[in-house]
Amino acid sequence: MTVNLYLPLLAALVLGSAGPSLGRRLPPAVATVLLTAAALATASTSLVSLALLAVLALLRVPRVAAEGRLSDAVLNHGPTSPLTGAVAGLALLVLLPFAARAGVRLWRESARTYRLAKAFSAHPASIAIIHDPRAQAFAVPGIPSLPGHAAIPTRIVATDALLRTLDDAQRRAMFAHEQAHLRRRHHLYLLLTNVAAVANPLLWRLPDAVTEATERWADEDAAAAVGDREVLARALGRAALSNLPGPPRTVPAMAQAHVGARVRALMAPPPPRRRVLAVVVGVAIAATVWASIDSARETEDFFDTARAAWHVAHLHSTHR
Repeated sequence: MTVNLYLPLLAALVLGSAGPSLGRRLPPAVATVLLTAAALATASTSLVSLALLAVLALLRVPRVAAEGRLSDAVLNHGPTSPLTGAVAGLALLVLLPFAARAGVRLWRESARTYRLAKAFSAHPASIAIIHDPRAQAFAVPGIPSLPGHAAIPTRIVATDALLRTLDDAQRRAMFAHEQAHLRRRHHLYLLLTNVAAVANPLLWRLPDAVTEATERWADEDAAAAVGDREVLARALGRAALSNLPGPPRTVPAMAQAHVGARVRALMAPPPPRRRVLAVVVGVAIAATVWASIDSARETEDFFDTARAAWHVAHLHSTHR
């Protein structure tokens, strides 16, 4: 059980540090899916491991064990030391304010996304052109129908400054890029990865890595749609001249992130598949989830043993 308890914590540390580099090595679509899945898996399983370690240490306190009707003799020979449990509990307390701050930031970003979708809800066309000196385009996710609220469709928003900046071929590439964001539902990957980073702040680099992966994914789709990678690369370069604040981070936006790396990728051949690396990452995610489930099961069995031992000891003391 000890190895299974620590594996999710190790996975969170490795993913938090190596996730961005891993995302650049994988094909964009695969990187987006795997990084999002890994973020959700490691965020949840690492929190479970920390909680189990802290609980195992807390139950070694005689009064707490007595309240739970658990045998001291069994608990004192548990799979972890009291120091490890104390460190786990302290880690949970240390991560809490970072998680709260990230949660507030994500709530504000989500509120901005909702206001943005609401602002264009009455626009009759699926593409909205607005007057703005910034050369920008972004994909506004739709909102499903809710009680008392009609559904809001997806929409592409572009500024007139961007349209003046790009020629006809580059405009087609730009619209294909934004349509790819909506068709692939990239905003959901961004939202889920941000939620994972809120749950475990050690993953704070993952949202930016997934943002880069979704942008590269949309770039590849757009390049395939227009049949010319260089056209999109030139469009990105021109759109990137505007560096003023853009839409919320949960809204996919053209030329808002990692423009240099994306242009270099477009000027090169399409990325290799790297099936072996993708399989290794997938197996690592599955192993982390399995380890968490198995450690929870073994912890429950350990508690059952401690509870049974307490009842046997209590029964013997009653008959004396």
